[in-house]
Amino acid sequence: PGQGPGAAASASAAGDSAATNMENPQLGAQVLLREEVSRLQEEVHLLRQMKEMLAKDLEESQGGKSSEVLSATELRVQLAQKEQELARAKEALQAMKADRKRLKGEKTDLVSQMQQLYATLESREEQLRDFIRNYEQHRKESEDAVKALAKEKDLLEREKWELRRQAKEATDHATALRSQLDLKDNRMKELEAELAMAKQSLATLTKDVPKRHSLAMPGETVLNGNQEWVVQADLPLTAAIRQSQQTLYHSHPPHPADRQAVRVSPCHSRQPSVISDASAAEGDRSSTPSDINSPRHRTHSLCNGDSPGPVQKNLHNPIVQSLEDLEDQKRKKKKEKMGFGSISRVFARGKQRKSLDPGLFDDSDSQCSPTRQSLSLSEGEEQMDRLQQVELVRTTPMSHWKAGTVQAWLEVVMAMPMYVKACAENVKSGKVLLSLSDEDLQLGLGVCSSLHRRKLRLAIEDYRDAEAGRSLSKAAELDHHWVAKAWLNDIGLSQYSQAFQNHLVDGRMLNSLMKRDLEKHLNVSKKFHQVSILLGIELLYQVNFSREALQERRARCETQNIDPVVWTN
Repeated sequence: PGQGPGAAASASAAGDSAATNMENPQLGAQVLLREEVSRLQEEVHLLRQMKEMLAKDLEESQGGKSSEVLSATELRVQLAQKEQELARAKEALQAMKADRKRLKGEKTDLVSQMQQLYATLESREEQLRDFIRNYEQHRKESEDAVKALAKEKDLLEREKWELRRQAKEATDHATALRSQLDLKDNRMKELEAELAMAKQSLATLTKDVPKRHSLAMPGETVLNGNQEWVVQADLPLTAAIRQSQQTLYHSHPPHPADRQAVRVSPCHSRQPSVISDASAAEGDRSSTPSDINSPRHRTHSLCNGDSPGPVQKNLHNPIVQSLEDLEDQKRKKKKEKMGFGSISRVFARGKQRKSLDPGLFDDSDSQCSPTRQSLSLSEGEEQMDRLQQVELVRTTPMSHWKAGTVQAWLEVVMAMPMYVKACAENVKSGKVLLSLSDEDLQLGLGVCSSLHRRKLRLAIEDYRDAEAGRSLSKAAELDHHWVAKAWLNDIGLSQYSQAFQNHLVDGRMLNSLMKRDLEKHLNVSKKFHQVSILLGIELLYQVNFSREALQERRARCETQNIDPVVWTN
């Protein structure tokens, strides 16, 4: 019985060592053998102890009394027990050997699994390295693509600004062409007017010549008249007509009754004509204006079947030649006008050119009515009156303005002549102008542009404050020409001059501009340009919108850079 716990302890120790070997598969077979030898030595030590105990018991049994002598049967029983314990120990040893073999097999399996795991890890590492390498390659390719896109973007940006510049140049060129076209149209109208007046004067002269020829002096006077007409062949058309009329009038004095009726038509102040009432009445009865303007009538009146006098023959050559030259010039102008092509068609969109009034050159008495005469004679007076009205604007409160003063202020001071007609119809005094709201400005004056309405509103409020006792703001002295040309050039943003010019941005408007106004109405989309404009406005506010103060501060910086705030671009 004493040997049972020792065998169990040795078995547990062997199990612990086997577990240790399982935990550390890297230990060799030598360690296992050493543990086995130590375990067998312990068993031998236990057997020796048992032998000593048996020998001691035997000595005690031999030295004791006979009653204490063990019988052979008991000894056999004890021996049988010891043999059983030994058999059990051998079985435990065999079990331990079997466990050892099983653990070796498990160790082999674990080693193979670890090798497989190592192989898997290596493959995974290789895949990871391939992924990293591919990622780096893709990243470099992406960076190259981004750089290429950035270069392409810069190229497109430059092309965009180049196209904008070309579009601006094309717009300026188109504007210049448009102005030239307008000048040519005005010249065409003037030529048409001169042609119509020439036709009318020619028709009148051809009808007056027979009468005057019947009253003419014989031979010599007519010869003088012929010479004078030949001399005038090289003069311009209107001058030739006027000179021919004066020649006829002086070489053939009219009847005393006709002399009283001779008059200068006030309706043609630029080309006055000398005619008689009798001849004018006869011309009205004999032909209509359309017949007079026709080339057939002109040829028939000059080359009729009657025998014309010398004056009439000499009259035919210079005037007809001048008329033909005028018509040739008119045809050339039309061809030049047609040569503009699409540009002229673009400017012709929505533009309604009014034709000449057919009654403008009508040789009737209604043309010389007092109203027409007063209008034609008062053009110069109207300009002088407009300047006087502008002076009243500077010296008179707005509430005391009359309709003419309001119109002069709107046209000259505010540079808005496009609204003068509606203003003349709806605004009759300065009090009415002071009471207008933004809706009234839009509906009554037709001011559709929000910036134009703001300009008028700021100006009206400035004049209202001036009537309340304060003077006009210094910003009122800065007109839109100075803002668009000088100020924008000083801050280095002259590319926006046209937009500021079109929206009539003056000093008052500058003081009210915000970032959204610059971006929405004035096409200033870049943030740095917006900041530059707003800082320039802030500088003007600091100097109270005084150009003189700004110039003084800049003049002080010419020798020393002590005030960089006022530096120009």
